[in-house]
Amino acid sequence: MKTPRERVFVTDDDRAFRVATLTLLEDEGYEVGVAASGREALTELGRGEFDLVLSDMVMGEMSGIELLREIKKRWPGLPVIMVTGFGSIPTAVEAMRLGAADYLTKPANNEELLMKVRRALDIQRMDRELQSLREELRGTYSYGSIVSRSEKMRDILRQIRQVVDTDVTVLIEGESGTGKELVARSLHYNSKRRDAPFVALNCSAVPENLLESELFGYEKGAFTGAVRTRAGRFEEAHTGTLFLDEIGDLAPGVQTKLLRVIQEKSFERVGGNTQIKVDTRLVAATNRNLELMVAQGDFRDDLYYRLNVFPVRLPPLRERLEDLPLLAEHFLQRHADLAGGRVKGFAPTVLTSMMNYTWRGNIRELENLVKRAIIKCPGDTITSVELPTPQAELSTVPGPSLEIDLHTPYKDYLSAIVRHTEQDYLVRMLRLCKGNINQVAKQMGVDRKTIYRKLSEYSIDPASYRS
Repeated sequence: MKTPRERVFVTDDDRAFRVATLTLLEDEGYEVGVAASGREALTELGRGEFDLVLSDMVMGEMSGIELLREIKKRWPGLPVIMVTGFGSIPTAVEAMRLGAADYLTKPANNEELLMKVRRALDIQRMDRELQSLREELRGTYSYGSIVSRSEKMRDILRQIRQVVDTDVTVLIEGESGTGKELVARSLHYNSKRRDAPFVALNCSAVPENLLESELFGYEKGAFTGAVRTRAGRFEEAHTGTLFLDEIGDLAPGVQTKLLRVIQEKSFERVGGNTQIKVDTRLVAATNRNLELMVAQGDFRDDLYYRLNVFPVRLPPLRERLEDLPLLAEHFLQRHADLAGGRVKGFAPTVLTSMMNYTWRGNIRELENLVKRAIIKCPGDTITSVELPTPQAELSTVPGPSLEIDLHTPYKDYLSAIVRHTEQDYLVRMLRLCKGNINQVAKQMGVDRKTIYRKLSEYSIDPASYRS
């Protein structure tokens, strides 16, 4: 039994067909409207909402083709099934070209008619659900969804609006946890590409030897395990937006191929020799200083300039503390169901202590802290949070000792001080990140190769810091 909201309108100057079709559809649970002519159908369709129209092809006064054209002009999303005699198949094909959802030949078989009605309504329902999802995504990632009252963030929103409907490459810079992907999604869902895919890839999360095939796809048999051809992220994002997070972690070889794609708008899959053209807008993000990496030879300068067409720098939370109460309240509402909606707010002392914290993990750290506080809150107000004392996580970690003869020459003394400080800092980062090299590299703002080189230099085993 179909739901009452599914309404079908039948237009035919043959009374017997109208009555038979009305009875058949009503028996299936549809609400049905009928008209004996195209003009009458347009009047009735204008008085109420319908989900599908069945129209005869040959009618007096206004033909089915004319009715179809008028329906598509007034209600473009309303599907129409054309009903025609067997000898008018070419006309039915023409109707399909003009936008008809399907056609049916007379004398109509009841099962075939119901099958085509169900199929057209299923497609209509899926289209509506997809449109609803798109509208929800636009709302979720609208400019208004970026919670802020700070002037720095308002300036960033102004920058985004300037570039949103262009195809220039945007480079979003900022520390980990500042909301770079949120800004990238806002760019996409407010742009002319909003109805096309948004595809995201964290470059640091994919092993170096797999990154090329992840970006560009691969042909069947390109390597062991490639049992079928697979499209890469660039193809998936065709006509839409590709967001490459942690772009600074790209290996040199992949940097070269990425540069070529940006320049030529085409590429070859791994193991292939066919050029695939794509229309993909690129948004990149990094928490590292790419300009410094270019100077050190760790990042291609030509790729950097291609990516840095329109740079956007997101401030860390400690530079926009006026947003903290607003963000905390936002996260409290978002995750209120963790405590069944019981928790309603924060005690003023809690917000004060949060304002005095350094927030090295930025907005992501704040959101996680609020979630934990909601879960552990015994009442309706959060009166305490598990907030580390600023710098406590570093100051309580013992590092290597330094013993230097004060008669040591100045240059040697200075070199020893630098080495000691560097080793001490590396040990503290290893303890803080529990030996996770990727996290250590991100915290220190250097690549993993540098970390491994320093570990070897100081004979430090990262495994001893893993818990």
